[in-house]
Amino acid sequence: MTATVDAHALVSAARDLIRDDDAATAGLWPRAAALLARQGLEVAMARLWEVTAPGLERTSTRCQLLCVGDMLNDRELGGRTTLTWRSLSNACHHRVYELPPTASELNLALETVWDLAESVERLRARIQA
Repeated sequence: MTATVDAHALVSAARDLIRDDDAATAGLWPRAAALLARQGLEVAMARLWEVTAPGLERTSTRCQLLCVGDMLNDRELGGRTTLTWRSLSNACHHRVYELPPTASELNLALETVWDLAESVERLRARIQA
């Protein structure tokens, strides 16, 4: 039995990491939150392809990101999704010469991921109705 991962749950977990003021996670939570956010974004895109373009999940991420805005009929959200995915992907990689993302930057990214997941769920509901 495989558990389905929900984009909203991943975003919520990332928000919890950002809010948690624990010395044990100091320095670790920014990249962990970025990874959860990126996973949430990718889960939302996978759910989008299930109903709009099965098989698109087998293409490159770049190709998928180019299609998000058109599939949702929301180019602005598509552009934000692309920028957010790039930002989160960059944040997931530890480089000694770069600072991790700030809580403000992560919260902005999480807002976009949440908006994407909401749009996908609204579209799924319309199509399945």
